[in-house]
Amino acid sequence: MIKRIILFVLGFSFLVFSCDLLRDSPYVVEAWTPGEGFHDDPGSIIVSIQLSRESDKAKTEQAFSLTEDRKPLKGVFSWEGTRLVFTPASPLEENRIYLISLGTGAQDPKGISLENKFEAAFSTRFPEGKPGIIGTDPEHGGSLLGSRGEYRIFFSEAVSINSCMDFISFNPYTPGSWRLEDENKTASFTPREPWQAGALYSLRVDSDFTGAGGAILGTEYASVFFIGQDREKPVLLKVLAVSYGEEPAEEIPFETAQAAASEHPGWESYTRLELVFSEPVDVNGLRNLLVTEPAAALVMETQDEKSQLVRFRFSEYPRWGSSFLFRLSPGVKDLAGNESQEEYVFRIRCNGPISRPPALAGIRLPLAPGIKGESESQKAASFTLEDLFADLPIEIGEGHYPFMEKTPSWVELYFETAPGTEIDPFSVMELFRVESTNQALTFSPRNVRTGNFTWAYPKAGWENFQRVEIQGILTNMVQSGIVSFRIPAGLKDKRGNRSAEDFRVSLLK
Repeated sequence: MIKRIILFVLGFSFLVFSCDLLRDSPYVVEAWTPGEGFHDDPGSIIVSIQLSRESDKAKTEQAFSLTEDRKPLKGVFSWEGTRLVFTPASPLEENRIYLISLGTGAQDPKGISLENKFEAAFSTRFPEGKPGIIGTDPEHGGSLLGSRGEYRIFFSEAVSINSCMDFISFNPYTPGSWRLEDENKTASFTPREPWQAGALYSLRVDSDFTGAGGAILGTEYASVFFIGQDREKPVLLKVLAVSYGEEPAEEIPFETAQAAASEHPGWESYTRLELVFSEPVDVNGLRNLLVTEPAAALVMETQDEKSQLVRFRFSEYPRWGSSFLFRLSPGVKDLAGNESQEEYVFRIRCNGPISRPPALAGIRLPLAPGIKGESESQKAASFTLEDLFADLPIEIGEGHYPFMEKTPSWVELYFETAPGTEIDPFSVMELFRVESTNQALTFSPRNVRTGNFTWAYPKAGWENFQRVEIQGILTNMVQSGIVSFRIPAGLKDKRGNRSAEDFRVSLLK
């Protein structure tokens, strides 16, 4: 039933728009029979509707209905020019309330719809009979527009405000006020607080409802209605990895919570996450529904309160190589208050090449810094992080490192960085240190160079690494021990990529 109502509303909106362009004169109901009020001879009643011009008979007949005390009646149709005549399968009866309805599905041959739904009522019940409910606005299963729209009940008899207050209720509970019109036969309810957008309400009229003349309704009456025409729940359409500049957005595969989420690799530190929905949603409400595993702080960049596209970023660059599972819980609301029903999950891996943090590849230093010449004569020694506890053959002869003497020397550091960036020399100078056990030696940095190096050429095979030279004073002690050339976590490049590793080249002196 709800699906048919949704299709009806969507179809109605399209037809109204298109038909306005074609309309040359209104297509409306001009008259109807038998007319309002009481009719004392049911057998003589002719039920008909006079339309303003020729109709699409099949669609107009489908849009017609006649109810007897709210029960639909079957019958046959006939046409007299532009007049539709309905003959019930069974004769009309005494002491009944009848409601004629012609919906906006009625059309002329050009497809132009009836401008407004037509409803009219007549009765074969004596005026002094018990009160009856002819209909409601909105009708059963219909939509009430506006957050403070009035709900109307049409009675066959005059009623009182007190009866409305005592015997009519809404669920969810809705306080409000009643007023009467149309000779006290129409009761209109206005809520004290706005109706809940997108919510389903039920109306109940107790069987003890009493008319103005003292007669009671006798049977309970119930109806349901929606607030607003939009009943479609928002749906997540796309998850995008958005980069700045000319890089195109990449779609991230997502699944419902019941399915396994495949991992989307290559997430860069500057990448933004964008969620694309089928319609604008409540952005602030969405903020609390998106979580990550492991937990990570997200910043919402979308400023609008309602938007179809919602963008996030990490508050801090995620660790390179880390993986995050995103979970979007149900409850995302659209403008009408409809809530999403699915839970969505997707996974990313933060290993984009541009975000790769710098890493120490190796070191080179002279074993004879006091001898003039290039690296060969100054006995260049090189080591990598894999040369754990390799021998550091420091000699004490002339031009080398005499015991207890402050000897000017230098250490070359070779770094691997992300493409298109360079190592941050200030970060190197701040973090680089030489540590030793048993006070085997000390090194005091004095200056950092990124060019005009002491040795003109880099170590063979390391030409693609970035070279930094740390100049300082090395003091060789008598004791032996472990000497570690160290750069702790925090090493940065000029793009801001930061390493979380503690780099050490540990050697034996």
